[in-house]
Order: sequence, then structure tokens, then C-alpha cells
Amino acid sequence: MNDSEQVTQLYGGTLESRLEALRQLCAQLGDRSRWGTNCHIHTNESFSVFRSPSEAVWQAAREGLAVLGINDHYTVAGHEEFRQACKIAGIDAAFSMEAVGMDRAAEATRLLLNDPDNPGRVYLCAKGITRIPPASSVAAQSLARMRAALELRNREMTVKVGEFFRDRLDADGPTWEDVRALTPRGNTTERHVGLAALGRLREIAAARGVLVTELIERCCGTVPPAGADDAALQNFLRGKLLKAGAPCYVRETEDAFISSEDLRDMFLAFGAIPTYPVLGNPITAGERDVEALLDRLEASGFYAIEVIPHRNTRERLAEIVSAARRRWWPVFNGTEHNTPEARPLLDPYALDPEFEPWFRQSTALILGHQAAVSRGEPGFVGENGQPSISDARARFEHFTKSVM
Repeated sequence: MNDSEQVTQLYGGTLESRLEALRQLCAQLGDRSRWGTNCHIHTNESFSVFRSPSEAVWQAAREGLAVLGINDHYTVAGHEEFRQACKIAGIDAAFSMEAVGMDRAAEATRLLLNDPDNPGRVYLCAKGITRIPPASSVAAQSLARMRAALELRNREMTVKVGEFFRDRLDADGPTWEDVRALTPRGNTTERHVGLAALGRLREIAAARGVLVTELIERCCGTVPPAGADDAALQNFLRGKLLKAGAPCYVRETEDAFISSEDLRDMFLAFGAIPTYPVLGNPITAGERDVEALLDRLEASGFYAIEVIPHRNTRERLAEIVSAARRRWWPVFNGTEHNTPEARPLLDPYALDPEFEPWFRQSTALILGHQAAVSRGEPGFVGENGQPSISDARARFEHFTKSVM
């Protein structure tokens, strides 16, 4: 099997064939030094440019990462493949999950947090997952209810896209089966609806002998950017058809969002560190004053934050990291990769001498938390959400020293 065939195997076939392909590819890399951390990537288990967890790990192996963290929306289904793939590649693995809750107090005052378009809506992460709660638990049932509500929304948007295609193009749109087929376990997102719509447009264009951009213009009323690649066309369609104010948009129901307090408790049930991702840029009203934001988070039982460095200016990132360091709070870094675009797993800020040491130590804290819980010891926070060590510096140093 040549290299091209091996890379193809990373996202096709069985779990065993993907891991074997990764094993052969990594053997060709040989021994190399590893540095740099990324604690936040998505895979195809939610939506990503990565078509399997193994493919994500292969890129990390090529780029020489020391630590990589999976962070899919609403699911841990990719964790086992990710665990095995990281072991093959010699990369330390961090296990996380992301979901969206509702800060009711912020919603009531129309305060924007880390969702720049929806007051009160808040993205939160469970960093360092160490267990899976039983299906009968409140946490598992809440997660299932949120996923069901989001699936219903995606189904309704798919129906609207079909109606829109029939009206504008006199052709059928994508089916729900088309959308669901884009995911390995049916964890669909709005982006999958957009991807299925683009796929259907390509089929119609081929049957009619026209350019797909002509059909997109007829649907959207405007020409897509010149020379747009597949990823750009996906984003263009999503913006014109599925986002708020677009013809196929469907608003989420209340069941899609539990309160931020309940979401925090859900993450604790997964044995994780509840973490707030700071948007950084654009700067929302709720994040403008970083010290006030951290005060608010601590009062809500959060003692860790996360950043996607490439979304920030250097000055804004320095402000966020400096405020967290003064409190001895970890700052986890990542690239997200929750889009069709390919990009490096280590952005320039991740390796910047001003930020890299704190990102590295914070990542060590996740690994220390995971290791401690696996040994039956207390983690960074307990099941009750309280820090296992009251002094913030002592807590930070305790969970980093064993893996630094």
C-alpha cells in the first residue's frame, strides 16, 4: 500500500484499518522531538475538516505536536479511536466535549458572552473527561435531550432547503438521509445541512450541464466569491441559506439549551473540568472586562478558561492570559477545526514565547487531572464542583508537576 492509499485508509474502512494505516504512516516518520499543544479540535463525530479522529492525529504527528485534545460537540463517541490513535503516534491525548448552554441572568439582561449573536447563549467545555455517566443519569438524559432538539432543528432546516430548491431550481433538495450520511453516528449539525445542500447542487449542476456557481447564484441571489473552493462555497451557502435571517433558518427550541449551571453539573458528571472558552474577538460586552469576567466565572464555579489564539489579536490574547496567570488559572489553547478549511494544528500564537509556557503547563494540568482520577485520586475539581485544593497556585502546581 502506498502513502496515498494509507492516507485514504485514515478516514475510510473500519476502525482497525484506520489505526493500521496510521501505524504504518507514523513508522515512516521515525523518532522526532515533540512540542506544542492543542487541546481543542473537532472531528467528524461532530463537524470538522478531519474525516476521522485518526486523520486528525496523523496531522498532529506530522506537525510534531506533544499533546492533542479532542473536543467534539455533544458527543464522546470519537474518544476511543482518538485514544488508540494518539498512543500509536506517541502523542499525549486530552479528552473533552463542548456544548452550548444558556446563562439565564445574561439572557434576561441581553448580555452577550461568547456567542456574539445571541444574548445569554454560552459555549462551555468539559476538559479532561474521565468517565461516562450511565444512560439513566441526569447528565446523560440532558445530553440526549439537547441532541434530540438539535436534530429536530436540522431536520426542519433540511425540509426548508428542499422547499427552497423546488421553488428556485425546480429540483429536489437533499434528504435527511443525505445529511445524516455525512456523520458516522448521526450527530448532525447545521454545517452538515449546508454540506448536503452543496452536494445536491453539484448533482443538479452535473445533470443540467451547468456550473454549480450558477445554481448557487439562483438560490442565493448573489454570486459566490470568485475562485471559491469547496470550503468557501460551504460557508457561503450556510450564510445565505441557514443563518439567522436566511430563508431556511430555524431557531432552536428551548430544549436545545439547558442552563449554564446544569451544563456545568453535566460536565462534572463526566469527571471533567468545566471550562469557559473566551471568545476574545469580537469583544462582547460580557467579555470586555476580563477581570470582571473571571470574577463572574469563579462565582459560577468555573476555574479554567480556554482560547482559540488565531481568533485574537496579540494584545487581546496577552490580556486574557495575563489575567488568568495572576489567578493561577489554566488557559487551554486550541484551533477548533470546526469548519471545512484546512489549517495547521499549531498557530503562531500557540508557539509564541509569551504564551507557550502557560499553554504547555495548562495542558499538563489536564493530563494531570486525567491521570489522578484514573488512579482513584481527586481531580482538579471534585464531583461537587469544588476545587480539590483550595489554594489556586498549589492546585495548579499539583496537577502539572507530575507530567511536566
